[in-house]
This record gives sequence, C-alpha cells and structure tokens, in this order.
Amino acid sequence: MRDIRYMFIFRQKNIRTNFSLSVLLYFCLCLSGCERRELTYYREAEITIRADWSRSGLEEAGMGATALFYPAAGGIPKVVLMGDRKQETVRLSPGIYHVIIFNRTFDDFSGIGFRGDTHATLSAYARQVELRDGTGETVIVGVPEAIASDAVENFEVTESMLGNYSPLNSRQAASGDAESPDPCLLCLSPRSLVKNVVVKINIKGLNNVRSAVGLLEGVSESVLLKDGTPSGNLVTQQFELGEIRFADGSLTEGSVTGNFPVFGFATEVPHRFVLKMLLVDGKTQLEQDFTVVPHELEEEGRITLYMEVDAETVPDVKPEGGSDSGFDVDVDDWGDEKDSDIEIK
Repeated sequence: MRDIRYMFIFRQKNIRTNFSLSVLLYFCLCLSGCERRELTYYREAEITIRADWSRSGLEEAGMGATALFYPAAGGIPKVVLMGDRKQETVRLSPGIYHVIIFNRTFDDFSGIGFRGDTHATLSAYARQVELRDGTGETVIVGVPEAIASDAVENFEVTESMLGNYSPLNSRQAASGDAESPDPCLLCLSPRSLVKNVVVKINIKGLNNVRSAVGLLEGVSESVLLKDGTPSGNLVTQQFELGEIRFADGSLTEGSVTGNFPVFGFATEVPHRFVLKMLLVDGKTQLEQDFTVVPHELEEEGRITLYMEVDAETVPDVKPEGGSDSGFDVDVDDWGDEKDSDIEIK
C-alpha cells in the first residue's frame, strides 16, 4: 500500500515538473522570437524630409519633388518621390549620405535631361539642341523649364537613431523641447537653378517686321544640382521675340522683347547677340549683330538678366499679298537647320 502511494506521488511530481518545463520552454521560444523581430525592426531609422520652397522662384502648383540619398561609401542612391514636396519620410540604414532634392521627377521635364552617377556630378542639361550645318555651332532651341534644388552633404544616420518610428511631434514632445534640433529631421531650402534673361530690342520700322528670333552666345548648357554651378561648356541659345509693343502715338516704331530661362550666363561681361528678322514681304531677311552686357537683378529668389539694344532702321517693303505687317512669332521659316535631341557631353 505504501509503495502504491509513493508511486502516485512520484507520478504527480513528474507531471508538475514536465508541465513547468513545457511552460518555460514556450516562453523562451516566444522571447527568442520577439528578439529576432526587434533586431529586424530597429535596423533602420525614420528620417523626416522637410523642404522650404519659398525662395525657389517656382510658380508651379500640384507638382511633387524628388529626394536622392547617395551613400557616401558608394552605391546606388535611394530615390524618394515626394507627393507632398514640403514633407516626406524615408527609412534609412546606418551610414553617411549625400542628399539632393529637386522639384518634379526625372521624367517630368520635356526640355531638361539629367546625367551623372554621383551627387557631385548629377546635372541638368538642355535636351533640345541643334548642330548647325556648316558652322558646327551647338544651339539650344528649346528653353529649360523652371527647376530648383538643394543639397546636404554628410548626413549621418547613427545607431542611436534606429527604431525612431514615432511621429516627429511625439519625439519632440518626449524631449521636452519642441524647438530642439531633431537629428532625424532633414531640412532643405531649394533655390532656382535657372536665370531668367530678358532681351529688349528697340526697332524703327517695326511695322515692316513679320517675325524675329534672337541668338545669344555664352549660355551654359548644363548646371550641377548639388550647388547650382553652371557648366563651362558654353553654347548659343535661340529664343523667340514675341512681345511686341509700339511706341505711344507711333505705327512704325516700337520694341520686341524675348523672355527665357537659362542654366547659366556670365554677367557684366560682353556677349554676342544676333537678331534675325523676316520682313512682311515674306522673302527679305535681315540679320544684325550686337555686343550686349547683361545686368543682374534679383527678386523673390529669381535672378533676371536684363539687356536692351537699339536696332538699325528696318527698310520699308511691300507686304506680301498687300496684307498688313501682322508680326508673327513662328520661327518655322528660319533656315534649314537639322533638328536633333542631343546629349552634350
């Protein structure tokens, strides 16, 4: 009888022991699984990108932006498309990054192309160019759209920043000071990469002019996004002279004005400017050369280069078909240049 009681007690102890071991093993497995998930979870830091576009000179609405994070150690940059170009978040692994931001995306520009494999070489260039037969002159025939950028070098994501997935305001509240700098907040202030050029030509005999175009030499064909440095490769910019204004009380004297953006243009130094005019008889073409010195004006983030010249008097001609002058800004009648979309190296 004693042996049976002893065996019963022994079995109860074994059951309790096995149950305890099973429970302990279960919790160990759970804890082990949680640790693996946390290690994966805290492998990145959440960075808030905040951009102030007030000094960019941009007037476009409803357009986003692109932020590029280039690993300082080399490699493919992380591309962040910002639907709201004022603020976006991105998760990054520990390391040092060079950051560039610009408006729109790579594919949203028709007159601008992009080239360069690193943050130091990434540049925007004029896509619509022509190589003129006979002279080999490179001429930009399409003006670039407005583009603005900013850059930050050596932005570091440290181990202490990993796993900071709470909202930015919550992190600031936890620190006790909403004004304290947050290492996970990246602030940028894009500036315009183009300069606006205004060329005004005063003409006597403006009533005899059907259409006019201008050619301005010494224009940079590209610009670096990291700091706005224009290329030293200079080309010629063709532009339309479409703003016509006759002087008060005159039917023959007035001015034509061209207004267009360029990537870069040296100021306070002389540049060659060529004015080409097609007269109202439909066959007479005139060409006049000028040496112009642009003067720089800045307003609300925009840089304007202003030039004004007086053209020689345009001779009277009989209008084609006896019609009025009817100034036309269409440049289809100009020359026999060969169109091409060329990436200038």
